Amino acid sequence: MKSSLVQSVFSLLSPAGTGGRLSVLLFHKIPTVADPLIADELDLAGFEQILDFLVVNANVMPLPAATAALQAGKLPSRAMALTFDDGYAEWLDNVSPALRKRNLPGTFFVTTGQLDGGALWHERIVAAVRALPDSGFLLPYGFGKYTDLGQPGTRLRLIEELQGRLKYAPLADRVGAIEVLEAQARSTISLPRPFNTDTVRTLHNQGFDIGAHTVHHPILNECTRAQARAEIGNCKEELEAIIGARVHSFAYPNGRPNEDYGPEHVAMVKSLGYTSAVTTSSGVATRDSDMFQLPRFTPWGRSNNRIAFQLARNMRTRAMPLAKKAGAADDTSSDGTDVRCLLIASTFPPLHGGSAVVYDNLCQFMPPGSIRVLTAKMNYLTNQPVPGWRAFDEAAGYPIDRTDLLRPLIATPPANILVSVWRLLFQDFPLYAKALLAAARIVRRHDINVVCVGELVAGSWLGLALRKLYNVKLLVYVHGEEITTETGGRFYGNKRRQYLHAADKIVAVSAFTCDALTRLMEVPPKSIVLIQNGVDTARFTPGPRNPDMIARHRLAGKKVVVTVGRMVARKGIDKAVLAMAQVVRHRQDVHYLIIGDGEMRAEIEQIIARANMGEHITLVGKVTDAELVDYLRLCDLFLMPNRTMPDGDTEGFGLVFREANACRKPVIGGRAGGAVEAVLENQSGLLVDGNNIDEIAAAIERVLGDDALAEHLAANGLQLALDNNTAAVARQFVKTCERMLSEYAR
Repeated sequence: MKSSLVQSVFSLLSPAGTGGRLSVLLFHKIPTVADPLIADELDLAGFEQILDFLVVNANVMPLPAATAALQAGKLPSRAMALTFDDGYAEWLDNVSPALRKRNLPGTFFVTTGQLDGGALWHERIVAAVRALPDSGFLLPYGFGKYTDLGQPGTRLRLIEELQGRLKYAPLADRVGAIEVLEAQARSTISLPRPFNTDTVRTLHNQGFDIGAHTVHHPILNECTRAQARAEIGNCKEELEAIIGARVHSFAYPNGRPNEDYGPEHVAMVKSLGYTSAVTTSSGVATRDSDMFQLPRFTPWGRSNNRIAFQLARNMRTRAMPLAKKAGAADDTSSDGTDVRCLLIASTFPPLHGGSAVVYDNLCQFMPPGSIRVLTAKMNYLTNQPVPGWRAFDEAAGYPIDRTDLLRPLIATPPANILVSVWRLLFQDFPLYAKALLAAARIVRRHDINVVCVGELVAGSWLGLALRKLYNVKLLVYVHGEEITTETGGRFYGNKRRQYLHAADKIVAVSAFTCDALTRLMEVPPKSIVLIQNGVDTARFTPGPRNPDMIARHRLAGKKVVVTVGRMVARKGIDKAVLAMAQVVRHRQDVHYLIIGDGEMRAEIEQIIARANMGEHITLVGKVTDAELVDYLRLCDLFLMPNRTMPDGDTEGFGLVFREANACRKPVIGGRAGGAVEAVLENQSGLLVDGNNIDEIAAAIERVLGDDALAEHLAANGLQLALDNNTAAVARQFVKTCERMLSEYAR
């Protein structure tokens, strides 16, 4: 295509004056040779071809001058600006010489967190995956399907999926996942040459414009307001100190309107003194455009004709609008959300159970008006009213609606097909109809836009029905054992897979659960969101030992070990009793308290009797919420040597470990299921083989016999609990719902 024709077309699509249109082009690294593990990476030769095309066919301007001319209605025809994101040594080696050779300006948006020597997070993923062995590695967050990286293209696909998943993870989770990869490297991890303050200063001194791109490159929608403001503002301050001049422009990380940033972040950018900001929404800017949401576009053509076609098409593209949100007029307003979620769960307080605690904690810390609960008055296990449900609901700080039952009662297997049909027609169908009517009434009355199902098999049918009837988004909360346990036979196994694939998003409470979802149920990783269980650190706190409890259990002068949990096989209480029998042979000052009840109580009583441990072990049974905190404060060590059972039953996470940590106690857990994430080995506690009595006993003696170790584990455990509290969980949950709704809006 001749240059004269290209110029004529561009001038028509991008005229001068008040009708001017500004094309802002976006680039990243620009290496001399493209990395085969980075998809569609533009190399130096391709970049220079684009520059040569622009020199002939466009008017390339500095971004600040272009935005000023656009607002004044004085933009020249075919106006374009060049921008570069993140920060790479190649900017000084390749980009700067190429631009200076052609006398072209550019704006470099810098992520300042790397300037102290740390590589960009996505570069660390590339380097770590490159260094992994072909097989025998452990991948985070549900990428267990990648078992052989020796196959062509597999590492590239893994890198793309990891980057896609981790960009939306909280910064701490992102870093932790990358460290898991790096720790398994079988060859040298080769990171890019550092991009440092000298490089930034040199680019500025060469006449290029320096812009801000946050400190750590988080997705702003995943940050609290305080975090987002610090990321946006601190980056500007750091860069201005380096170059000794003002920084005028900002680039939103990832940069997609609604999905990656919102109106509140635009308001922050304005209030912090920037004069313009750029997104990654395709299109061109006009005089009517928001100068704080300028669209950008990356041409990738390998011929002049392709480059011309792509730029012309972009000139005709309308930039994606940013949805307006109530309460977003300025960045000082309180956190608000458009989420209106209905949580449906049969297992809910005052019933006991790990999932019940998780859901109650979540609801307590959700923004006002953003969540309500539909649960049951009757216990489906006993067909008796849930004790204390009225008092609990009245005291809860969020609305709770109850119907009699949400799922059929647990009953003996039918004697024959006639009994089965009778139950279905006269018990199950009426129950399902009543539950659906109750849920539908809530959805209509309260304009619900997200339904969260708390029980995969028993509740997903209801969530799917509501989505079909009212076009709500469907979220399924998965803890782990409902995936790994072989339950319900082939029919229910298929149903689980069907429900999971039908959901809009799945919340998994651990990386173990993520992996089980992808490996056993073939759920794509992009559908899974990891939200680890958090601790109510306002309730579980360090405190003095209750003297009444010491007297009641005759614990004066004793070292106290506590287990809290239902008496079921996966908790490992039977092995803990036998391990304690070994411990007391060496020290008589130890007493073991077992809090909880369950199907194995009679068996555990027999084990205690056979081991002659009655004087050293107390079966406390069920306790109140207040007593639970006192019992955790009472102990010197929390113990639950969980294990995976032959049918796959295992701990999905083990919130009780973090609750004990919050009371400043060291913990011992089993090296199974999600407990390996709840207990950070040698940091917050120790991990053992839950089937190995000798190993459990040795770990108990080690902690009780080493005050320095116990103090180290207790202090680190407390900090771990504080960093992962229920408020943080609620924020992640709200952000997940908001992201689902914004995807729907597009």
